[in-house]
Amino acid sequence: MASPNQAPARRIDGLRVIAIFKYIKAVLLILTSYGVHRLLDPALLEKLRLWSATLTDRVDQRLLLRALSWVQGLGEDKLHLVIAVTVAYTAVVLIEGTGLWLRRRWAEWVTIVATLSLIPFELWELFMRPPGRRLTVVATLLVNVLIAAYLGYLLRTAHLHQHPGPAA
Repeated sequence: MASPNQAPARRIDGLRVIAIFKYIKAVLLILTSYGVHRLLDPALLEKLRLWSATLTDRVDQRLLLRALSWVQGLGEDKLHLVIAVTVAYTAVVLIEGTGLWLRRRWAEWVTIVATLSLIPFELWELFMRPPGRRLTVVATLLVNVLIAAYLGYLLRTAHLHQHPGPAA
């Protein structure tokens, strides 16, 4: 039986919600890595160029062609670097998610540090994006701040329970 201040093992609480969020993020990162890997195939790039000619919306067509040219301009070495960084970040996200799912204190610390380390980049993105395209950055920033604050609260509460101050 669980002690009064310990959550039951099967309960879905904030830690498990964050862990599920991390797992979803990891799946999206894996799909992104695979997609970037597929862009290394020149035949696929040519198929995408041909397909873009069938698009009726000229704006979509121009955006797709510009993106394909940009990808080709990066070169194979930079695409491999993008894949490597994405795979490494995916590993961190999976470690965070698994540790949080198992309710490990170290995972709360790792998640706080990793989450807070991204906030400067999100702030930079917020100020550099055109005004009409800032919603996703604001949402991401808000979610990350809430996650860090929640985990900080849990760590602080656990610390206070382990080391109660002197009685008043």
